[in-house]
Order: sequence, then C-alpha cells, then structure tokens
Amino acid sequence: MKIMRGKSKFLVGAVFPAALGLSAAANAQVPVAADADAASVNAGDIIVTGEKQATTLQRAPLALTALSNDTLKQSNITQLIDMNGFVPGLTVANSGSFVRVVSIRGIGYEASDNLSAEPGTSFHIDGVYVASPYALQQDFLDLQRVEVLRGPQGTVFGQSATGGIINAITEKPSIEALSGSAQIEGGNYDLIRATATLNVPLTDTLAIRGTVQRYYHKGFAKQTSLGSAYGNYGLDDADRISAKLSVLWTPSDRFSAQLTAQYFNADEHGAAQKNLDDLDPDPRRISQDYPNKYKLDFFLTYADLQYDLGFGTIKSLTSYQQTRNHNQIDVDRSDFATTGAYDAQPYWNNRVDAFSQELNLSSNGNGPFTYIVGAYFLYQKLGQDILEYAGTDANPTYNLTLPLTFANYPYNLNYALNSAQRRYSYAGFAQAKWKFADRLSGTVGLRYNHDYFTSSNSTLFNIFAPTVYAQTKENALTGKGELDFELTPRNMVYTSVSRGYKPGGVSNNSTPLLVPLTYQPEHVWAYELGTKNRFFDNRVTFNAAAFFYDYKNLQYQEEDPIPFQGGVSNVPKTRIWGAEAEATVQITGNLKLDGNLTYLDGELVGDYITLDPSRAHQATLAAAALGFGPFDGYTIGQRALAVRNTNGNLPPKLPKWQGAIGISHTLEVASFGTLKSHAEFIYRGKYQYRIFNDGARDVVPNYTQVNANFAFTPQDTHWTIAVTLTNVFDKAGIASRYSNPFGSFTTSDMYIPPRQVIGSVKYEF
Repeated sequence: MKIMRGKSKFLVGAVFPAALGLSAAANAQVPVAADADAASVNAGDIIVTGEKQATTLQRAPLALTALSNDTLKQSNITQLIDMNGFVPGLTVANSGSFVRVVSIRGIGYEASDNLSAEPGTSFHIDGVYVASPYALQQDFLDLQRVEVLRGPQGTVFGQSATGGIINAITEKPSIEALSGSAQIEGGNYDLIRATATLNVPLTDTLAIRGTVQRYYHKGFAKQTSLGSAYGNYGLDDADRISAKLSVLWTPSDRFSAQLTAQYFNADEHGAAQKNLDDLDPDPRRISQDYPNKYKLDFFLTYADLQYDLGFGTIKSLTSYQQTRNHNQIDVDRSDFATTGAYDAQPYWNNRVDAFSQELNLSSNGNGPFTYIVGAYFLYQKLGQDILEYAGTDANPTYNLTLPLTFANYPYNLNYALNSAQRRYSYAGFAQAKWKFADRLSGTVGLRYNHDYFTSSNSTLFNIFAPTVYAQTKENALTGKGELDFELTPRNMVYTSVSRGYKPGGVSNNSTPLLVPLTYQPEHVWAYELGTKNRFFDNRVTFNAAAFFYDYKNLQYQEEDPIPFQGGVSNVPKTRIWGAEAEATVQITGNLKLDGNLTYLDGELVGDYITLDPSRAHQATLAAAALGFGPFDGYTIGQRALAVRNTNGNLPPKLPKWQGAIGISHTLEVASFGTLKSHAEFIYRGKYQYRIFNDGARDVVPNYTQVNANFAFTPQDTHWTIAVTLTNVFDKAGIASRYSNPFGSFTTSDMYIPPRQVIGSVKYEF
C-alpha cells in the first residue's frame, strides 16, 4: 500500500497569528510499514520513521520535519547547506572551506576545527551515523526523503546528539517491476548535472537498484590576484561524481537483507571566503594569491538485515565508511600586495575510518504497549596532518624534507601538526510507549553511553615538544519522557523532557599554556511543549512547539597564549529558548500555501573568562611592533591578558527570526499536460558567529532569497520538463562567517550562491 505524494511546507500570514512560525515540510511517498497504524492513515498522511518506528507525522509527538525528494529538487537542494530556511531552527554554515557546521535550535559544532570533536547535530544515511564532518559536503543522491528531528536525541539513535538528527532516507530496490529514470540539467555557470537510476527485479525475491550522478559548474566567485604560475580560476565551483548501488533480497515474508554501497568524489577549488579587509567591494571577487584546492573521497557501505518474529522485528545494521579529505588554502584570504605578507596551508589532510554495529528489537502491531530495545557500537580512527607557512617573502618556498630537524627546518614554516586518534563508543538503549487511555499516551526512553578516546598529537614534528599522548573515558545516562493527549482525532498536544549528551575528547595541541589538553562532554536538559493539528477536513495542517534548553559545558574553539596551541574548551552554562511552527493550507484542489517561522533566543550564563582570539591577535601585532616574536615571553604574556567575559553573550548560530513561505499551483493545460508551479521566499535573520560576540566582526547579517520552479509533464508521457530559478534577485547574502582561530585570525564571509537558472529534462519509466 502506498500513500499519495504531497508537499507539506508551511504557511505564515493571514490565517495564523504572525507570532507563530511555520516550516517547510513535504509529504514523502513511503510505504505504510507494518507497525504503522494503517487504519488511521489518510490520503496525504506522511509516514516517518523518526524514532525508528513508523508512524504518521501528525501522530509523532516530537518536532520533526520531512522533506520529500520532490521538494528538494524543486528548490535545488542538492546538499545540506542548501537546506537553510526549509526547516524550523536549522542553520547550516561553513567552517573554513571544508567543514559543514549544522545547528538546530542553536546547538551545533563550535569546535569544528578540532578533528576529535563530535558535531551536536548528527547526520545519518538510512539510520547509519556518518562519522566524519567532512563527509557532510557530499551531494544528496537517490533520496526518498530527509527527516529532521529537532531537540536532543539521546535514546534510539546510534550517535547521541544534543541538537538533533538529520536522517537522509534513500530509495530501496523493488521487486515489483523494472523501473528507472534519466535526467539531464543545464544552467548558467556552465552547470551540467546528469543523473541516471535503474531498478531491476532479478527474480521474484531479488532486486538491484543503482544511481549515478555527474555534477559540474564553474565557480560562483573569482580569485583575482593570482600570478601566472597559478592562473585565475573560480571558487565555489563543483566537480563531483556520486554513485549508489543497492541489492535487496526477500526470500520470505519474514526476512529481508539489503546491502548498499555509496561513493562520492569531489575535486574542486573549494569555497570562496572573502576577507573582511578585502579592498575589492565585489562580493564575488576574492583578492588572494595562493590557490585553493579541495578534494573529498567518501565511501560508505552498510548491510540492513531484518527478521519478523511475529511479536517483533529484529534488525541488524552494520556499516563501514572511509573519508579522505585534502585541502590547500590561502589562510589570509588576501594577497601579498595588500598585506605585505602571506599565510598559506599547502597541506591539510583529514582521514576518518569508522565501523558501526547496531542490533535492535522493535515491537510489531499497534497494541497499547510498543517498544524498541537495542545495543550499539562505533569505532572511529581519525588522522590529521597540517602544514602552514607564513612570512614576508614574496616568493616563499614550500619544500620540506622529512624527517624534520633544526638543520633542515624551513625558514617559513609556521605550524605543523600530526594527530592520530581513536574513539570507541558503546551504548544500550530501550524506549517504550504505553497507551494509558483512548487519548492519553506516554513514552519513556533510556540509554547508557560509554565513550573511550585516545589521542597522540605532535606539533611542529616534535621539534618544540615531544608527542603528547592523552585519553578520556566517559559514561553518560540519557533518555526522554513524554506525554501526549489527543484533544480530538485530528488535534494533539504533547510535552516532553529529554537529556542529550555529546562526548568530550582531546584537543589537537601538545604544549598549551592555558587551554586544557582534554575537554568535557556536553549535556543538555530540554523541555518542550508542542501541538499537532489538522483543521477544515484536513485542508489545514498546523504544528507548533516551544522549548527551553539548559545546557552544560558547551564545547568551543579557544585560543591559547602560545600561538597554535589552542584547542577545545567548555562554556560552563548556556540557556536557549524559542518557539517554532509549520503549516500547510490547501486553498483549493490546485493551490496550496506552506511555510515556517522560528524565534530563537538565549544567553551564556555566569562569569566565564576566556582568551579572545581577536584580542590575542592584536596583542601579537603590538608585540611585533616592539620587536618581539610570537613565541617570546613578552608576547605570550600580553596574549594571556587578552581575555573577555562571555557572561550574557548570545550563543552562536542562533538567528532570532528565520523562516519561509511558499505557494504551489497545479494547472491542467487542456489536453496537453500538467504544469506545476512553485515559488518561495526565505528569510534568515542575523546571528552571532562565535561565543565572543566581538562587535560587528562576529555578526552574520540577515538575508532574503526568492526561488521558483516550473515543471511541465505532457499528457500520457513519461517526460518532465522543468525550469528552476534560485536566488531570483541575485542577492549577495552572507551564509556564514569564519574567523581562523590559529595565528592569523583572518575573518572571511561565505556567500549564498548567486542567481542560478537551471533547465532540466527527465524521463521516467
């Protein structure tokens, strides 16, 4: 049985008070699972697997948004960073040029420059935790839908998360019929994207499904200060290959086995980051004289085995993944003519290998008592190697002979790091839901987490200090309690309390003066009150939630008085609160409004004195003017005084207001076919980029964006012709800001893509 495809994105405006916000959700076309309440599923209901048991979106007592593949395509959402504005409370930014910082309700990844730190928002593919934050740069491929769970997820998911979960759910092989599609897209900036999918039933119990995609476009921005040795070329370009192959075997009604392999490769010039001090006023022109290079290889394979025992289903999910990331960066994002110096990283390599195993047993049916119990194991092997050169020579050398000694130490070597780390995570969990009465239900979940982390860090190849070995061990108890009450069969209220946890670790330093070598885990208590509603014969859907977070030990990147010896520290106490809403209004059979709006606020609580990198940088410059080097005692002493009290500061990545509103229309064009039109307006409010709230430097301005999509399907054909326009008014909105915390303290802006016009032709059978 299949439910109808629809869209559930949101509305703000005349129908509901402006103080309430709305979110872009979209109906997903998914099968009604055996443990979903099939009797209650209506046409247009969205089936989700938010907490690993299928239910309808309107019956799930938690803040959850589902974006269908159709919604992703019509808005040109090809990867995580394109999702800004489509989910309440979600903010996706860049850290440096190669790490995605995903925040939900202000909880994200403030220690993204440290490989050992875990993100606060976990990204999953078909329930498999993607261990490397660098892999979040990959393109979406062959998706059925994307589910976004907001709030701490401390029970049933593999990697406990303090901010939330993003789960990309892919299409499965089908034994029903031969099917497939081919699509070619072209646009400005020489964009070309070709995608092909084929599903083949090999027997009545075995099917295979494969998808391959090639994606290319020229850079949205230009480097303008490169010499003839490098040439001028674009940044924010795309040169990518994605592939996915999946095999499904169902030898009986009780057993299924699915094996999937997925690969992504990018070989590009990397992100455009415009220095705030760049003299060129054009936001799409970058005055830097050292070329960026960005390479990413990501491989993931996983086996999903399920057996129906009658009373419940036992599931085994086994995965292996490998990420390799190479970066070459102009750290100062400027040129020698402007600064009279240079700061470049010709080599920044990151390696992540991970293995995970999950076993769980979930109840079948829809009795008054349902449950899921399980165990989880994750092993990660991490490696990082960095070289940085700086100086005032217009023609620097980047030659390096190993092993490095004082005899062959390059005069312009500024920093180097070799880091090797391992993390072992173990967890056991259980969650149960009990229906006390016809309209009253309660959920209780509990999870025990154990994390063991080891690390070895060598700074400047052991010349200035020996290799430092450190480890951390942590145990944490997390979970949730929830009550929900059905006011009517179409209206529900719920309240919940949950506890989330993110493990600590070891900083990538070796001889810090003040920054601790190890850092503490994060914990958050979250309190939420929500409602889910349908009105007017299901033509109006309205969901809303209000929440309060009591946050302990927020992990962030701190500078040390000794240059390059910064690491991860903890802000003792943070509070975050807010409200959000999402809705759809089916005005007529052919016209629909949808939207979302989110209000967020918070503060860092209590006196906390920390070294501010901007002040430390100014202290270094002042000491240099007096003739002192960066490692001289006088300079280190002056840097140690460059502190700031964060009490009362706004937490980072917390736009006060953000949201979107969209309109969709379907028109039957006589006997020619069907024309579907969609337009949307997105607003992302300003926010503080770092905990320091360092004046205008830390404020990321607001921006607006308008997108449109038109798709025509000729009658009685398998063809679809579409045109997508993103950023229609070509706004140079600042998506994120980044301040390099190591030495140079360069602050740069990353902009949303400029106007894109993309035409596509698709054939499905």
